[in-house]
Amino acid sequence: MNEKMSHPGQRVRDDEVEIELTGTQIEMADDSEIAPEHRLREDAGLLRNVRVKKRSCIHNTCRIIMGIVATAVFTFMLIQLWANYGDTIKQRVFSPQVVGAGCFDEDGEHGKMFGMQFHQWVNSTLHINMTKPENDLIQVETPQPWSYEWDEDCLKIAMDAADHITVMVWSI
Repeated sequence: MNEKMSHPGQRVRDDEVEIELTGTQIEMADDSEIAPEHRLREDAGLLRNVRVKKRSCIHNTCRIIMGIVATAVFTFMLIQLWANYGDTIKQRVFSPQVVGAGCFDEDGEHGKMFGMQFHQWVNSTLHINMTKPENDLIQVETPQPWSYEWDEDCLKIAMDAADHITVMVWSI
């Protein structure tokens, strides 16, 4: 006997006669065996006639209050964490920022300025109008020695002689 396999559940002989295998197919129910269920309602279970109790107003109110309390506790926890570790997070996450930058020579400002404004030269001291950052770092490019001090909204950079100078003020 010469048989070929086609798809699961059937074998095909050379003469194209199909033989059904009994153990590999799912038995389907007839339409007459399916009992219609007209009593399905929103409050009935699918498998049994079990009534689902509606939740009371007090139960729903308690659930809402618990949600509000949980949200408030979570918010207060975040506030407390920020109060305890906020400065550490800022130092680790936020990089230093340039607060002001500019180039100056004997005649005043040279080129574009950022966050600062030329005020005046007094002898060999450069006066720049700008607000002092909380944690400042001053970067000055000049070939001669220099020192600085802050007055009210004024950065004073003292040098030996008035010369070309590049100033960057960082907030760290």
